[in-house]
Amino acid sequence: FQQIFFSWLCLVCGDFASGYHYGVASCEACKAFFKRTIQGNIEYSCPVMNECEITKRRRKACQACRFQKCLQAGMMREGVRMDRVRGGRQKYKRRVETGPSLYLSLPLSLTHTHTHTRNKVISHLLLTEPSPLAANQDESTNDGSLKTLLTLCDLLNRELLLLIGWAKHIPGFSGLSLVDQMSLLQSGWMEALLVGVAWRSQRTGDELVFAGNLRLDEAQCRAVGLADLYVALRHLTCKYQSMNLSQEEVVTLKAMALANSDADPVDCADSVQRFQDGLHEALQEYEATQRGEQHRAGRLLMSLPLLRQTADRAVAAFLRLHRQRRIPLHKLLLEMLDAKA
Repeated sequence: FQQIFFSWLCLVCGDFASGYHYGVASCEACKAFFKRTIQGNIEYSCPVMNECEITKRRRKACQACRFQKCLQAGMMREGVRMDRVRGGRQKYKRRVETGPSLYLSLPLSLTHTHTHTRNKVISHLLLTEPSPLAANQDESTNDGSLKTLLTLCDLLNRELLLLIGWAKHIPGFSGLSLVDQMSLLQSGWMEALLVGVAWRSQRTGDELVFAGNLRLDEAQCRAVGLADLYVALRHLTCKYQSMNLSQEEVVTLKAMALANSDADPVDCADSVQRFQDGLHEALQEYEATQRGEQHRAGRLLMSLPLLRQTADRAVAAFLRLHRQRRIPLHKLLLEMLDAKA
């Protein structure tokens, strides 16, 4: 975790990422490969079954599967300059989709019709909120339930990587010592991820929306051994839906879930307290400018214990599946689950 915290991984091949390129964290090699492919309008064909594993060592073995992995990770064709002119960066936006997938494919800041807020902290959180990832369907087994579970675990691992990069953009987070930054992440990462799941799962019937292409109902969750988590997440989803949260409130809750984790500050308690106070003040200031109910900020803060309980159930569920059913987990995900257990 420490190694990844100081850097983060390419979502295409797993090498260390050099930054965000064309919309996702990626390494220089995959960035250049994607750029060449788009600029040259190159079409590749896989000599096998379009299922080649793309890793740091094998990323050159199949260009077709590597390009598909780039697209699945979220790289945007619109971000590549087609004039091949050096210098400067092209400003681009994601292609606007229509239909029910709109709110699942765009950052919260782009789906909101009133993104202009005087609150600088919340404006920054809206701006840096990453787009939801798509699930990469696991093809290593023919067992439907196991396939779903492995797909979910892979998605959770990639979302964790994205969260580590996102946390560095929360106003005040980078001002903490590195020890306290890692402590907060290890304690509150699941809460931050579940805010997004609960938000996306509103008004979707009885389904939990882990990704736009990964929606699980109660029967599917029970089949993979996540029945308890399903009940807890639906409870949290209904709680958020009853409060009719705005996008500003969602991104602020996500940051506060990380800041208000139950981790004891290891290095500087005063700095952590100032970080928490800054987010609390931003939320109170935002609510004061809205024509809503009185004491709404307090109601939002009181929803954090339920979020923590749900996160604890999620951690326990995934660790149980790993140990009892021997479900393989990525090293980072397992380390973070153990740290939070």
